[in-house]
Amino acid sequence: MSSSSSSSSSTKLLEVSYQESATELFLAIEEMEWRDAYDIIESDPNQVQTWVQSTGTEHTTFNWSEWRRLPIHEACMRRAPAWFVSELLSKFPESACMTTNLGEYPLHLAVDKACAPEVVNLIIVANWNAIVSQDQAGRTPLDIVDREELLQTEDYRIIFESLGRCHKTYMDIQKATHAEKVALTRKQKLTFNAVSKRHQEDLKVEYDKQAKLQKDVEDLKKEIENMKELNNNKDDQIEKHMQQKDVWLAGIRELESKEACQRRELDSERSQVKNLLHTIERKEDEIRGKDTHIHVLSKDLRSIAFSNETDVMESLIETEQSMRTMVSNQIALQKILSSKSRSLKSLLKQRGIAVPKIDNNQQIPEEEKSKHGNDDDNFVEDDAASAAMMAAALAALQPTATGTKN
Repeated sequence: MSSSSSSSSSTKLLEVSYQESATELFLAIEEMEWRDAYDIIESDPNQVQTWVQSTGTEHTTFNWSEWRRLPIHEACMRRAPAWFVSELLSKFPESACMTTNLGEYPLHLAVDKACAPEVVNLIIVANWNAIVSQDQAGRTPLDIVDREELLQTEDYRIIFESLGRCHKTYMDIQKATHAEKVALTRKQKLTFNAVSKRHQEDLKVEYDKQAKLQKDVEDLKKEIENMKELNNNKDDQIEKHMQQKDVWLAGIRELESKEACQRRELDSERSQVKNLLHTIERKEDEIRGKDTHIHVLSKDLRSIAFSNETDVMESLIETEQSMRTMVSNQIALQKILSSKSRSLKSLLKQRGIAVPKIDNNQQIPEEEKSKHGNDDDNFVEDDAASAAMMAAALAALQPTATGTKN
């Protein structure tokens, strides 16, 4: 911004009339004397920055010849060679970004006059934005050359293709820049929202603290007001005693003694008020310290509670797994005993031995029954029946075994 403003201020001073005092450089360009114009640039570089204007009314009644141009505008209109345009741009690079009175950039004029492609490329490099800029007629450089009769000429066709490629590249860069800008804006907005939210939370905490302190201060003020009221009451009592001085002449000494006593009490209470204020300040400091200690203890308590809860849960899980294992083993044992009992019954029936009836109450001790409970009656009966059938089988097989020995 500063460079453009400085250049604009300098161009206001460097402006001459074409009819009265046109610069030598401008006239040399107009005559297409490129070498002479180059020598003038080397001897007087300021002429590159000098505007030349024509009102168009000196020698004609029409206003179509009104114009205002820099040397680079005139050079483009005269189809100057690339080396000369490069020299103009090197002396005054900002000239590529300046327009005539008709809103034409040097690029508009170079395209319109079919300058060499090298000239067009030099100006594009100097002012990239001119590719999409419009003159007062609403034409971009690409619009100027995009005509069928012009495109039949090789120079215009080359310029049109070069501008087309540059325009596509420019638009791609603009899209990428816009996308990057949108992404940065979104990121900045998210960051701002996060910071704002955190700031609001911090403010709320501070407001809560301030509210609590304000409440404490209000309570203390009420206590102080109460003490002041008590003091005022005592002062009123003293004043009443003073007013009764004339009435109670007989007891004046007693009243004076009471007055002195009450004044001592008043001083004592005032001292107590001061001590109370100091005590309140000390208590506030203790409260803040205890709040910090409570916060630390709360963290420790949560940590201990979490640790104990984890240990209890692990113990419960292990106990549950042990109980499930014991129940599974008990069920498997019952199934084995039931299978043995059925096999033994079938064996006794084959040998013609009666299966004895078992008194469950006699066979099973009370302690075992209390252990198994009512839900385990089937288990008790199976154990007793199995034991009885095993004894009967052994008794039946013993004579057979004795006879075999004999």
